[in-house]
Amino acid sequence: MKKSLYGSTALVAAGAIGAVPAAAEEGVQVGVSGYLNTHFGFVGINEDGGDPRDFGNTAQITDGEVHFKGNTTLDNGITFGVQIELESQATNDQIDENYAYVEGSFGRVVIGGENQAAYQMHYAAPSVGQPLNSGWQTAWIPAPVSFDTSFRRPSLSTYVDFGNDEHSVTYYTPRFSGFQFGASYVPAVAGNGDGQNRPADRNSQLSDMWAVGANYVQSFDGIDVAVSGGLTGATAVKNTNDDDPLMFNVGLNLGFGGFTVGGSYAEEFNDNNPNEGWGASAGISYATGPWSVGIDGFMSESNGTSVVNGGSKQKLKSGQIGVGYQVGPGISTDASVLYTEWEASDGAKNDGWAGIVHMKISF
Repeated sequence: MKKSLYGSTALVAAGAIGAVPAAAEEGVQVGVSGYLNTHFGFVGINEDGGDPRDFGNTAQITDGEVHFKGNTTLDNGITFGVQIELESQATNDQIDENYAYVEGSFGRVVIGGENQAAYQMHYAAPSVGQPLNSGWQTAWIPAPVSFDTSFRRPSLSTYVDFGNDEHSVTYYTPRFSGFQFGASYVPAVAGNGDGQNRPADRNSQLSDMWAVGANYVQSFDGIDVAVSGGLTGATAVKNTNDDDPLMFNVGLNLGFGGFTVGGSYAEEFNDNNPNEGWGASAGISYATGPWSVGIDGFMSESNGTSVVNGGSKQKLKSGQIGVGYQVGPGISTDASVLYTEWEASDGAKNDGWAGIVHMKISF
């Protein structure tokens, strides 16, 4: 799946992305890490709205990345680093995130292919099982063919971004008194995965994308608090009826005594565009020793392609319950049952259940 939360940790909010440390006189030392997810599921899908497809009852999905990471710290305390991520399966974007960064007492500057600040600094509902707030329900219960399913937009996620790993410049402040701020600029939303961001073709691409994000992370008497907010905008493609698109997202996590409770909301303002709409997540999880259990859900409503053509809005409802177990260092597994319903008042509808087992191996 494109940009699942299994691969996007969004840990800029909590600290620097890890790399292999090195003394300045040694130069940049590169290490290899990564992960592989394997899933197997039994599904039951109802094609109630005239969907011409006839789905089977089983599915197996593999998703993974190999990360090449390195850095070096100079005698003046400034760290220079690099991260390049290779997809484990053949895609049209074989190299995922790839960027350089400079970090010191002044904060952190990231230059290259990476999601922008409002995405990276976001908090959302905890999840045990499938990351519903990243569009993974589409892997098990497909949307009707008439639906628009744009990843990183409110219809599928509160982790919002107009593109994905677009080449950009992002600055994160140091964290002070629990607060951290970030800002990004993207010349063109290319969406082609070629590792470049040339001058925007404003007749076919969103341009001059910007994003600002902030979060607050602190502990009070055994209660961990994380709050986030972000705003993202861009210049619309010329010769369309679209307004300049604008999105915002907010999120909250509370942790206490093994419990984590959280939720998030995102909305896009973009008249006459399929992506205009809102999405929300909510969930609770509990962890003790190697075990974890949780329940979470995601729902959204957006224009979709039908309302742009004078039809009805599309709606999504998803929920799951899951249990997880940490088998050993770098090895975890979970099992979940999820329900998903795609529906529009023009008659398009798919819904169904899935029972899924998942194993993740990190190295």
